[in-house]
Order: sequence, then structure tokens, then C-alpha cells
Amino acid sequence: MDKKIHVTVSLFFKIKDADIFGGTGEVGYSESKIDFNTENLSGFSLQKYTQDQIKGFAELLKVPEKNIEIISRQEYEDNTDDD
Repeated sequence: MDKKIHVTVSLFFKIKDADIFGGTGEVGYSESKIDFNTENLSGFSLQKYTQDQIKGFAELLKVPEKNIEIISRQEYEDNTDDD
């Protein structure tokens, strides 16, 4: 019998030219997280989740998807005040 485990998937983004971060020529940073309580992640597509997150951020922030880049946690932390 498999036991459920708690898993968090975090993505970190660098976003260019969004008004919320100062507009054209400026860069901002954001993060998304999803929590699971599951026995396995076999039904979870990281590639699809990533593309859906980029599309959602692009629509929300009114920037092209090409202006949103996946970055490392280290780069995110180096550029934000988050702990």
C-alpha cells in the first residue's frame, strides 16, 4: 500500500515589460506554486503545467509569452526580498 506524500512544485519567473513592474524596459519577478497530496505524480505533466503558467501570467500581465522566462530559485531569491 502506497502512502500519500505532500509535494510542492514551485516555478520562478522573470517577466519583462509588464506595467505592474514599471513597464517597457523593466523586469519583475514572480513565483507560482502548486501543492499535491498524492501517492505519485504520474498524471502530472510539468511541461504542460509550465506552459499553462506562462500563458496565464502573459494574459494577466498583458505581455507576450516570450517576455516570461523560467529562472532558478537562486536567481529569483537574488532579485527579490522573499526568504
